[in-house]
Amino acid sequence: MPHSLWANLPRPVICLAPMDGYTDSAFRRTCKTVNRNIVVFTEFVSADGLHHKAKKLQEKLRFHNQEHPIIAQIFGKNAESYITAAKYCETLGFDGIDINMGCPSKKVVKSEHGVALRKKPDLAYRLIESISTATKLPISVKTRLGWDSADDLITFGKGVENAGAQLITVHGRTYKQGFSDHADFNPLYALKRELTIPVIGNGDIADMSDGMKKLGNLDGFMIGRASIGNPWVFAKLHPANFSDKIALILKHAELLWQLKGEKVAMLEIRKHLLAYVKGLPNASEYRSKLVQVTSINEIHGILKALE
Repeated sequence: MPHSLWANLPRPVICLAPMDGYTDSAFRRTCKTVNRNIVVFTEFVSADGLHHKAKKLQEKLRFHNQEHPIIAQIFGKNAESYITAAKYCETLGFDGIDINMGCPSKKVVKSEHGVALRKKPDLAYRLIESISTATKLPISVKTRLGWDSADDLITFGKGVENAGAQLITVHGRTYKQGFSDHADFNPLYALKRELTIPVIGNGDIADMSDGMKKLGNLDGFMIGRASIGNPWVFAKLHPANFSDKIALILKHAELLWQLKGEKVAMLEIRKHLLAYVKGLPNASEYRSKLVQVTSINEIHGILKALE
């Protein structure tokens, strides 16, 4: 897609947030089954790793044509690595590249990646400029309110825009907050009034209805953790009964099987299954079975017993 991707998408733009360990192609396609109009992002991938052609990281960028529009999310602090990664993502057919400047993981921050770039805004801007000139793909940035306050959010947003980013997504918490307290969207509304590029809001959005309530003057919203075990957050109407969810859960397992093979798929689907049945009456007695499943037929049998 051309540079005008973000400008041309219908409003509000609805996104599935990139979540490492969860938003692989199988889960993205599962969510797209619920709402084909959402924009999906890959799990975040190291630009340095792509620069050195790490096959394991290249595998994380696998996607299906049904996933468009799909954005590759990368992280790092080295301009040369970003350029290599951007060109590689372009050859794969992605619709855009998102730079992670918001991950609060201690390991990521210690390496001066993710939200740590908020403490080095000049470096952040240089990275955006380098990647913007290296690819025809539109560049976006995902970040947080700030390190310990939102005081510099507007300054940072303007710098991101001037450096060539065509969209910014902001999680409504600072690094210091982690995932505690409630996400604050008020600084995001103020930021939008100062920028010409689209602004997407993220943090504590439970579903489509909640997203619309929090939308305000923003161009869209991004749903993350609430979608784990509940891709129906992207639907206007949720299934009335658990029995109505089983077909999609099994499809998720099948997609994962196709993507990663039987052994890996059956290991990885287990965490999703626990999330799918969370809150169901009597689910506790089936959890020990769900974390040991070895086949889709076995999954089906357990889920049918939970109806």
